[in-house]
Amino acid sequence: MSLKSKNLRFSRTPLLIKIFVVLVPVIALLAPMNFVLLTPGPVTNLFPKVLTISKASGVKTYPVNGNLYLLTVYVTNPETMVFGAEVAACWAHGDCVAKPRSAFYEKNTTNTEEKKAGKKDMVESQNIALTAATAAIHRKFPNINLGQLKESSVKVSLEDTGGPSGGLVFTLGLIDLLTPVDILQGRKIAGTGTISADGHIGAIGGVTEKIIGARKAGANILFVSTENCSELPAKVEGISVVAIEKIDQAIDYLLAAKPSVNSAGIHGCASVGA
Repeated sequence: MSLKSKNLRFSRTPLLIKIFVVLVPVIALLAPMNFVLLTPGPVTNLFPKVLTISKASGVKTYPVNGNLYLLTVYVTNPETMVFGAEVAACWAHGDCVAKPRSAFYEKNTTNTEEKKAGKKDMVESQNIALTAATAAIHRKFPNINLGQLKESSVKVSLEDTGGPSGGLVFTLGLIDLLTPVDILQGRKIAGTGTISADGHIGAIGGVTEKIIGARKAGANILFVSTENCSELPAKVEGISVVAIEKIDQAIDYLLAAKPSVNSAGIHGCASVGA
C-alpha cells in the first residue's frame, strides 16, 4: 500500500472528529435543559404604602424611622423552556444562577398552578406574620395593648408577588408599626425568610440573589435564616448579612447596634463569617 493510499484512507477520521467536536456543544446550546434561572427581582419598601394598619380598627400605630425592604427574585416559570445557551449565559452573568427545576417545582406543575400556590403562600405568610408579631410584642414589650388587633386590621398592597419568603419582613414591619420603640433607627433594613407562629425564621430559595438585590437597594443590614448559612457566599461586601433563628434576635440586634455601624460581612453562621 502506497503512502498516498494511506493518507486517503485515514484523512476522513480527523474530519469526523472535527464535526463531532463542533456539533456537540452546538446541540447542547440548543437543547432544552432541566433548569430554572434565578435573577434578583424588585426590592419594595414596606412603608408607607405596602404594609398599613387600618385606622378604623382603632389600633394605635407609630411612625417608622427608616426603611424596611421586601426582597424578591425572578424565577423562570415551570412551563418555560430553558435552553443550554441561556444556562451558559446565566452562569457567565454575575447576577444570575441556574438551578435544577426539581428544587423549585413539582413534576408537571403548570404556570397557573404555581401562580395560585404562590398567592396562597403569600396570604398565609402575612397571617402568620401577624400572629408572630403579636407574640413577639407580648414578649419584648408587654405593656403594649393589642386587644383590638385583628387580621382584617392589617392591609398589604403588593401585586404580582407570591411565596412565603416575606414572612420575616412582614413580622418585623408589624412590630415596628405597633410599638413606640424606634427599632429601625433610620437604617435601611432588608430581610428574607419564612416565619412560623412562634417566630422561627425558615430558609428560602435564591438567598444569593436577594443579597445582591438588598445591596443594590442600599440596605445596611440583611436578615436571613440560619438554615440558609450553607448557601451563603464566603464573604459579602457593602452590606451586613445577619443569620437568625428567631424574630426576637432581629429585634435585639437592631436595638443593640448603633445606627451608624455597618459591619459588612456575614454574621451568625458558625461556618461563615462570625
